[in-house]
Amino acid sequence: MDIEHLKKFSADLAQVMSRIGVNKQMISLRRHVVGLLDLYRNICFDKGETIYFTFGSQIEGSTTPGMNSDYDTLKYFKFLIAVLRPEDFQNLKENFLVRKYPTCLPQCCCLMDFKREENKTFVKLYDKSISKSLSDHILDDRNRLLLKSKFLVQIVLEDTKYRQHGPACTYENIDTVISICCMTLPDECRVLFTRPRPGHWPTKETLLKAEQCEMYLVHPGVLGHTFGYTSRLGFIQVKYQSEYVDSQFRMSTNMTERLLMFDLNMVQMKTYVVTKMIRKEFLQPLVDDRLSTFHIKTALLFTVERFPEGIWRDDNLVQCVLYCLNTLKRFLKKRYCPHYTIDSVNLFAEKLQVNEINIVKDKVTEMIHSGLSFLRRLKIENVGERLSTGYEQFKINKVPVPEMELGIIQDMIKLLYYFRTNEDVEERKTSALAIQSAVLTENVYRDELTFMLHSRYSIIASHEASDCIGKGTEVTRDIINRYEASFSSHNPVNLLRYASMLVCTKQFELVIGVLDEIETALTPLTPTVVEESYFQQEVKDTLASVDDYDKLEPSFLLMTFAAIVWAPLYFVTGEINCVPKHLIYTKFRAITEDEIKGLNSSEVHYNIEIVFKSDLKPFFYYLRYLSSRNKSDKQKALENLSEYCKRKLKYKVSDHLESALNMLGHALELENRIPEAWRIYRQSVTIKSKYNAAYWHLFRIIGQCVYCTFK
Repeated sequence: MDIEHLKKFSADLAQVMSRIGVNKQMISLRRHVVGLLDLYRNICFDKGETIYFTFGSQIEGSTTPGMNSDYDTLKYFKFLIAVLRPEDFQNLKENFLVRKYPTCLPQCCCLMDFKREENKTFVKLYDKSISKSLSDHILDDRNRLLLKSKFLVQIVLEDTKYRQHGPACTYENIDTVISICCMTLPDECRVLFTRPRPGHWPTKETLLKAEQCEMYLVHPGVLGHTFGYTSRLGFIQVKYQSEYVDSQFRMSTNMTERLLMFDLNMVQMKTYVVTKMIRKEFLQPLVDDRLSTFHIKTALLFTVERFPEGIWRDDNLVQCVLYCLNTLKRFLKKRYCPHYTIDSVNLFAEKLQVNEINIVKDKVTEMIHSGLSFLRRLKIENVGERLSTGYEQFKINKVPVPEMELGIIQDMIKLLYYFRTNEDVEERKTSALAIQSAVLTENVYRDELTFMLHSRYSIIASHEASDCIGKGTEVTRDIINRYEASFSSHNPVNLLRYASMLVCTKQFELVIGVLDEIETALTPLTPTVVEESYFQQEVKDTLASVDDYDKLEPSFLLMTFAAIVWAPLYFVTGEINCVPKHLIYTKFRAITEDEIKGLNSSEVHYNIEIVFKSDLKPFFYYLRYLSSRNKSDKQKALENLSEYCKRKLKYKVSDHLESALNMLGHALELENRIPEAWRIYRQSVTIKSKYNAAYWHLFRIIGQCVYCTFK
């Protein structure tokens, strides 16, 4: 391939990568939303006793929608701490001393129990008279207590929805690693600062930050024996004794690695994503996940360290990928893949066998000799088709928000409205206080946290009001004040939650005023306000109408979209008395025995704890219908609700259309238009055949007809 052809191929590949989401704007969006999720979890989950952070592709931005990357999360408990020296003992915490035995596996160590008495530290010894069980510990040759690493995964695996995958516990697309934090890096994890390097990368600023990072001690994963045979080669790997493995904790430097990835420039990120795609489509079928993205990341980091900054250009992208593949080939040839931040570790160990290494090495060599021409066959994100067709065919003059960015923005908006259905009102109050405290000190996410805080105020007020209504007492002024405090974010969800309570307490004059306020406030925006839904084209069109979106900061972008994209409204069990009576049937939408018994955790979350869910517009029209005392206003609200349902039925774009149809059916019943109500309920169950309260309404209408016939 001549130089000019190589430059053209590189430029086309760089354009395609940018177009599918490997660009500055998209990466900033990903990092912002995942950083917000981490902050929210650390504030509100587990009463602040745990720390969460995301590592890997989602926080790095090194992914695209077509790669279907998992969320990798690390979690550690504040009350558990590992220390390198006895004098580092921390009071009010359970301390473990890091010990490296001669028999420890590479990248592993043991954790020894020890305590402090009268300003002196003592190693805990096993005492049969005191300790009856060693379920979480193992004894070394001197009768000292060593913590079992499986203790970490057992905490999570008690929930049967999780399964173990290496050191992680996996549920759906989330991998959670439980760890014990060590605030100081041991010598093995300081190789990044001590080994000879060219010096241009990592930058001095990044290295200074990396020296302050913690080490995390995690389960070593599933270690066992394998045996295989070929005509040329036989190999055997001895299985470790289970007790020996149980005493091992793997040393992990996730935060250091995250810092290094944040220090990459855009061409280096594109190189990494292209190489990950190559692994996923061309190498994974050969050896499954035993050649992992971490091997690819390691090859990239060593490549970036080795080659000068001047080579990392869009018109040299193909050569950059070749450099990365050559680094991987060198590792495969030596059968040794070093860890970038931890000394004396072979990342191929316990992963690839000799014959598999040879298979992968031959394939990588073939790719290198082809000059990456095979990328024109790459199916992920239609990269091959885009390269073959030409970039101009995929370039659209005025589409400022591509579809992949829409997905990230929607995730950000959902996060603002996110709440946990299994929290009681006291837990919600505690988390609201924690968010309120964080708002005073947080700079990057202050607007988002304020929005979340107001949503919490609204939910707490609804819980408390529901309790008052259930007891037959008046909703107190303090509760009303909490509702009103939620209005300052101009979130229509909060206003509608308040309006629903007013309808349930028959305060119709007040509710009309609140609904008028919503309508008045939104009238100038009505053409652009849309309902959030994965299927809605109109959401994409609305987001695409925002001028100069690529120049907006992620936080401003998020809050701008939060004002024009309406998230659905949910009521949970504790708010049931603040939902209009007819809609309470939704609580019992798990009707058949199979639906009730066959619920998994996520279905319980969405079909049991949430007693009612709806898009905002139909619920707004429904409340307007119930509260209007004027006949013409009532008919207008009914017409609006009917037109809404017709439009959504035509385009099939609503996530909660069955709720809208059930509200329309009730309004028609109140108008004594029973045959029409029956037809609407039938449409509802046609759209959603399971977990639909419309079945109850159909049974009820049949019962009323039978009763009237025999009366």
